[in-house]
Amino acid sequence: MIIIVIPNMNSAKYIAMTVQRLKNSVFYEKLIVIDSDSKDESVEILRKNNIFVHQIRQKEFNHGGTRNLGARLATEDGADILVFMTQDAIPADETWLEKLVAPIRSGEAAATFARQLPRPEASLLEQFSRYFNYPGVSRVRSEADIPALGVKAFFFSNVCSAVRADVFWELGGFPEDVIMNEDMTLAAKLLRAGYKVKYVAESEVVHSHDYTLKQQFRRNFDVGAFFADAGPELKGASVTGEGVRFVREQIAYVHRHGRADLIPLVIAEAAAKFSAFQLGKRHRMLPLALKKKLSMHSYHWDQKEQGKL
Repeated sequence: MIIIVIPNMNSAKYIAMTVQRLKNSVFYEKLIVIDSDSKDESVEILRKNNIFVHQIRQKEFNHGGTRNLGARLATEDGADILVFMTQDAIPADETWLEKLVAPIRSGEAAATFARQLPRPEASLLEQFSRYFNYPGVSRVRSEADIPALGVKAFFFSNVCSAVRADVFWELGGFPEDVIMNEDMTLAAKLLRAGYKVKYVAESEVVHSHDYTLKQQFRRNFDVGAFFADAGPELKGASVTGEGVRFVREQIAYVHRHGRADLIPLVIAEAAAKFSAFQLGKRHRMLPLALKKKLSMHSYHWDQKEQGKL
């Protein structure tokens, strides 16, 4: 049985369309939503669509822990394949789920993740980011690919992913003590344990974010903090070369589209990301109050302070 798990908070803008697309999908069986104190009508929309909603307090949300809760509920309900999505990921067609789980069912891989397409209104820079990170060619990765691919070997996204339930629990599920990138940590654990992960370009969802410079800074501070605290599974995950390649190709992309005027913004974003990442890697040197201000996920530091992580 395939069960989809989605964490939710105030998703009324997207959730009705997401649910409609899910219900029209080949292989769709059940959706479990873990809601964190939504204040909009999203929970009402879900319940009107007969979707099971498990509610938690907003202060209890944790990227890994909340998804593990959903996975436990799904496993108790008989799931043998767990599908994780975000509330704003919209399936591109009716076959996305069928294509996503096919490599798991055939034994080709223990986990898979889908291609993300930019929203129609996405900026040119965000369009490039989706196409750069989610190309049109599928690929299977194993532990043998780590030396050549570096951090890209561990690239995996819970925006839309699937994993064998037995393997998920064998590896302990998602880590609950990381600020973000719980999906990358799971992928690293899968590869280190001898399993294969497949990027399935044929399975597509529409998902993108146009972050401001401030948001880019805060998000990349958290990325740096994640890598500072990453466990042995991510050994060898150098990110420097990948960041340089991203900026170089992004400049070429905007130039090809006749938007050379965007190059200063590309450089400003790169500077914000790099400086925030380096600061995040050194977060242990910073006072807690400052970390909360610099972080996109400030609740993480509250949970650490309270001894919950």
